[in-house]
Amino acid sequence: MKTTTEETFNGYPIMTDQQRGLACDTKILTEIERQFDYAEENKSKVFFMRLDVRFPEGYTHADNGVFREFQSKFMKNLSRQGLKPQYVAVRKQSREKHQHYHVALLLDGQKTQSIHNHIQTAERLWDSTLGLPARENGYGLIDDCTTSRTGDKQINGVMLRPDDPEIKKKKDDCFRRASYLAKTNTKGNAPKGQRELFSSRIPKSST
Repeated sequence: MKTTTEETFNGYPIMTDQQRGLACDTKILTEIERQFDYAEENKSKVFFMRLDVRFPEGYTHADNGVFREFQSKFMKNLSRQGLKPQYVAVRKQSREKHQHYHVALLLDGQKTQSIHNHIQTAERLWDSTLGLPARENGYGLIDDCTTSRTGDKQINGVMLRPDDPEIKKKKDDCFRRASYLAKTNTKGNAPKGQRELFSSRIPKSST
């Protein structure tokens, strides 16, 4: 694994801290950049959002099969709405806790401007993939990333428009948020043979 503790990656700010030795995986950062570039080329407006996918307490499932099944259903649902979904997802796992997944989404901003329906859809599809009985408000296993780890409110869901005078600042902020997926402190604990990085396919002619 190649890592960096620099403050930026190809000009984008990232979540690192040289003094504390907090690094980011450059392979994941490269994939995030590829997805951002492709979205910018193929969507007149890009809607960026984050979500986290967690298991219920006591649920034991070491491989990625159930997450891959959920992600396939979720992407098909978004595609049917014409949202041209792209994603980067990573498996994270501390030694003490079960795995969970962090996801960054890039959607067609011409057709959506709120995270609400997408979070609800993800909740419903994840519950059903886990075989949990339907419940009106779900089980709270999809984190909408509107609250920071310190409990502060944070914005999730940013529109990136080429004609926005603040486009660079907003894009930098979105990339920095996405770089959370590349932080190395909770990576490397997956069982042997289990992937830790998942992403949308990009046509070779566009890379």
